[in-house]
Amino acid sequence: MNWLDKVLIFLASLVLAVLGITTLLIGLGVDFQNSLLNLYAFLTSTGLVVSFVTGALLCVIAFYLAGRWLGTKEEEVGIVAENEIGRVNISERVVKAYSDRAAQSIDGVVSVRSRLRSREDGLHIFLDLTTKANIKTAEIARMVQERVLEYVADSLGTKVSSVEVRISGVEESKPQRVS
Repeated sequence: MNWLDKVLIFLASLVLAVLGITTLLIGLGVDFQNSLLNLYAFLTSTGLVVSFVTGALLCVIAFYLAGRWLGTKEEEVGIVAENEIGRVNISERVVKAYSDRAAQSIDGVVSVRSRLRSREDGLHIFLDLTTKANIKTAEIARMVQERVLEYVADSLGTKVSSVEVRISGVEESKPQRVS
């Protein structure tokens, strides 16, 4: 969930909470002369019970949305290993750090962005690379695949099913002057 989604959910829950509380108070008989968007005139014409139920429902929805916004933390894709002693969780951040380090150890790799998927058959690693100009990209990609597969599997003790490499950019080299 990105920041814009969180802001929209927060604003929607805030509006619903205000409407819900106002409607609840109207349902309880509190007289608002100049209520929010003439809500009083609309809801009192439908009856106090309907007003009370509508307000309670709006409050529940608002608090649910606010709770989702405040309490959501997307679960990281990582490695979970269980043994006789207990459970070991290795976060996605750690796995990415290992795969990025392994990829950047190959000469010719300028930058790396990695994504992960953990499935039953093992870990799937997706790498976006920027390489130096004037290198053999197919050879660099193969070397990165081999290095990342070996390094992550050995360092973290997990099965790596695939390493997909995409060369998404090339660092421009500065032209050299000939004197």
